[in-house]
Amino acid sequence: MNGFTQNLISYTKTAGLGVKELKNLSLSTLRKVFSLMGRREKIALATLAALAGFSFFASAKNAYYNHTSPAADFGGIYSEGLLGQPTYINPLLARSEPDLSLTKLIFAALYKYDSNGQLAADLADSMPAISADQKQYTVNLKHGAKWHNGKPVTADDVVFTIQTLKDPAYKSPLRALWQSTSVEKLSDYSVKFTTKDISGPFLDNLTLAVLPKGVWNGVDPQSFLLSKVNLEAIGSGPYSIKEIKKLPSGKIQQITLQAYQDYYQGSPKIDQVIFKLYDSEEDILNAFHSREIQGFGFVPLGSDLFIDKNQDQSQVLTVPLPQYQVVFFNLNNKILAGQKVRQALSLATDKRQIINQIFKNNALLPVSPLVFNSDSKIMDSNVDAAEAKKILDQDGWTVDPKTNIRAKKGVGLEITITTNDSLVNSKAAETLAAQWHNLDIKVNLNILPSKELMDTLIKPRNFDVLLFPQKFGADPDPFLFWHSSQVKDPGFNLTGFADANIDKLITDARTTTDKNIRGAKYTEFNNAITASFAVIFLDQTEYIYTVDKKVKNVASNVLYDPSQRFNNISNWYMVEKRVWK
Repeated sequence: MNGFTQNLISYTKTAGLGVKELKNLSLSTLRKVFSLMGRREKIALATLAALAGFSFFASAKNAYYNHTSPAADFGGIYSEGLLGQPTYINPLLARSEPDLSLTKLIFAALYKYDSNGQLAADLADSMPAISADQKQYTVNLKHGAKWHNGKPVTADDVVFTIQTLKDPAYKSPLRALWQSTSVEKLSDYSVKFTTKDISGPFLDNLTLAVLPKGVWNGVDPQSFLLSKVNLEAIGSGPYSIKEIKKLPSGKIQQITLQAYQDYYQGSPKIDQVIFKLYDSEEDILNAFHSREIQGFGFVPLGSDLFIDKNQDQSQVLTVPLPQYQVVFFNLNNKILAGQKVRQALSLATDKRQIINQIFKNNALLPVSPLVFNSDSKIMDSNVDAAEAKKILDQDGWTVDPKTNIRAKKGVGLEITITTNDSLVNSKAAETLAAQWHNLDIKVNLNILPSKELMDTLIKPRNFDVLLFPQKFGADPDPFLFWHSSQVKDPGFNLTGFADANIDKLITDARTTTDKNIRGAKYTEFNNAITASFAVIFLDQTEYIYTVDKKVKNVASNVLYDPSQRFNNISNWYMVEKRVWK
């Protein structure tokens, strides 16, 4: 028996308490006992009580955490910086990054791409039923989807959207994609699309977001581009517009979106998404560092921004995009018409040096741009300058001792690399020129503003070598870039490459909806193009998305366009709760 216990018994006896009385202690009695204690005893008692209380709560807390797990909860406000001003929060008109990003959150489409790049139903209740002749696509809509004004989403809205964008009076940039497609209403929640020809890429068209007929039906073509609904948009997506904050000049400073409570997939976890608009990338970067915003994204190809991927408070996500920096050889040039010269230049091209020095590793060694060919090996990743010189020697391009430049039959080996004045393209061209110069070739640079380059050199195909970006979509159809019918403007076959077998492979691949057949055709196509050395894919760009670590479940493995980062925003969250296991 310790001293404290003895003292407690002594105090209870002094107070006239026996064993029976101890069983029925009252608060007043305890106070009387406590008043008889000395200072040391009071401290000891308080310490024991605190330890007992701490032990109890620690045990309770451990038991709680052992039997529960963290889960996403509702709440939080996420803010992101965007470059430029929104003009058309309208899926039929959106082209700029602010327009596309806002449209993705406010509107829903029949189908969308999931985080792995696979097509998934959105407003549709399942994948379309494709007819035996592969020209008709029947789509059934989900019941219960609503516009932000509470009206139901129906087949009438889908038909109205397609008929509007097909009308040239409405000036939609998407019109060409739908020219050979008709749409008809089968029922209030079912539509049928009919294509003139079999079209492998058509399914990608169905990721177009749908407009509400009830909102836009009264807007005539002359007012379509000017309608206030292009900014005060009403969609059926996970977020609706709560507030548009403008400066006295009319410039939009901030757009606040509110989680739509009646969203058919359930209200998003994050309560609000706030977009703040900036005039320059530097302004966005400064706003991020000052905690004015919690996230921003950019594409290094065409940007001067570079960020450290190792940050304490932020997660830096890098997702490949189907965008490439490409070297196009003009096959109508007498020197470059010879495959050996192109092969030598390809072997002398050190892609890793460009990725490391120009992009600070914010780019990838390229694989085939044909995404169906997912098992492709890295293209032309080996550098062998010695073999390149040997090929040129064997092809008759020997070094003239007077000029130290290779020549053949009195003609010097001289090439001009042309590109635009963006920082990454001009620096890449300088690096490429230095690499090729080591082959004893005279290499010139011609760096022009983008519009001048397009008008004076690209459209008339008046260049030797063009270093320029090339962007593919979710579907890898290479028709515009490689079919012989596209060698002249407005086609994008910039090299002048023409081959009947290649034309047939492209046509066969785009006129079937069978992915296995398309994949086999594109593999054969890819092998033929690689063997031709008509282009060099220098690098594949990444989308760099920097987000505060408080925002959870943001990850995406595949993006075909930066705006698709919001495809799974309903699953993002900033607040957690614990649920019983």
